[in-house]
Amino acid sequence: MKGELFFENVRLEKDVYYFLYVGEIKGYCLNQFLRLSLEKVKKKPVDFIAVIPDIWTDYSYPNLVVLNPDAMELMKGARGKVHIRMPGRRFAAVVASHPYIRELVETLVNRQGELYLHMFQTFPEMTLARHPRVKLIGPDPELSDTWNSKLYMYEKLNGIVPVPPFRFCRSRDELLEVTGKLWNEWREGIFVSLEYSAAGAFSFLAHSQEEMMEKLGGWDPPYLITRFIPHEYDPTVLGVVASEKDVYVGCVADQSMEQLNKFRGSTYPSVLPENIQHRLKEMTRNVGREMAATGYRGIFGCDYVVDGNGEIYFVEVNARKQGTTMEMCCTLENSLPEECPNLMEIEFHAITRGQLPPVCPELSGNPGGIYWGTYNLKLDKDAVTVDTARGFPDEREMFRQVADVSGPDARFAVVEHVGKNILVKSGSFLGRVISVGKTRDAMIEGLTRGKSILKSTIKGEY
Repeated sequence: MKGELFFENVRLEKDVYYFLYVGEIKGYCLNQFLRLSLEKVKKKPVDFIAVIPDIWTDYSYPNLVVLNPDAMELMKGARGKVHIRMPGRRFAAVVASHPYIRELVETLVNRQGELYLHMFQTFPEMTLARHPRVKLIGPDPELSDTWNSKLYMYEKLNGIVPVPPFRFCRSRDELLEVTGKLWNEWREGIFVSLEYSAAGAFSFLAHSQEEMMEKLGGWDPPYLITRFIPHEYDPTVLGVVASEKDVYVGCVADQSMEQLNKFRGSTYPSVLPENIQHRLKEMTRNVGREMAATGYRGIFGCDYVVDGNGEIYFVEVNARKQGTTMEMCCTLENSLPEECPNLMEIEFHAITRGQLPPVCPELSGNPGGIYWGTYNLKLDKDAVTVDTARGFPDEREMFRQVADVSGPDARFAVVEHVGKNILVKSGSFLGRVISVGKTRDAMIEGLTRGKSILKSTIKGEY
């Protein structure tokens, strides 16, 4: 069974309570916050085992299982290691059916009486969550799947938040017929998305019928089309749904987009005026209440655009954790009083108890004086790494040091880099930059330097 794994170093300690994380390495860091939360509940040492698909040169993490049959198949005909991103649904299905993982789950359940399963994004394919003694820390998979549907969210939220004019097209013929009547009316362009699209994948802007069909390629329906809104800002807001009455709303960050709609990172605090940030938070709270009414519990995020007149338009709801979740955890930890719960503790209460923790203030302004930025390098063509870049090992500690009055003005690091001499396939992540500073300028400078280092580790221009 272990021969099918790319890497495994699981070693269980006596008198330690373990939970299981399943997801990409980008969500690994969140487990340290969940561990703190579970230690409060269990009154004993807590640790975790992580099952990830990320193929790296080497690993320094304990209790790690690396499982990626797609990469291992490619490596049969390659000279070295291959890093390829597995679709989340497929990874969830592979993990849930793997004999080693199933045996590990039974071992932990028999040892502890139960097992908490933590996921960055939940999928119905994660059948381990149906085990009577496995408790999922994350939204209900079926509800998450429902709310991540562009068709569902636009129909459900129309009139709740300001959505741009839109249409659903359930066939190519309908797409051609509907758009043929809209080009003169939606002169700024038509934005086309598949039902499940995120971070710029499976969506595009077109200005003519010919351009639209060329970009559409072989994508199957249904399609969501919206009038393109020329805009200056792409804010995102993170929240936690506990009930229809209890929706926790976190910080507002500005997304960094390339080629119009490709998400590459975020910066905080948002440069938007306070009145617009307040409106964004209230819109997000209203979305959370609608999600709660359907039974949704857990972290979610909402993306928007803001035009030159300050008008806000809804883009999408992400029924899962977002790329800014770790930075939001660190921001809250260094901005709110010590007794306040961290973001993962808030989600734990929301899912297991249907309510927010007793003391759960929302953040207002930037009391910690923290500025942070992230950059994710997702390749659009194959590349081979010629160097490695792994910096500050603990992002949480970076925030602590900068938040300290006597600490450094800024820290930056390249994290989650795949390592040297790896073939990184198109659509996969090479690594991530995180920069934290006491001023925006210091943060931006660190982000720029980190991007340069990250890009220097591969052959070619990016």
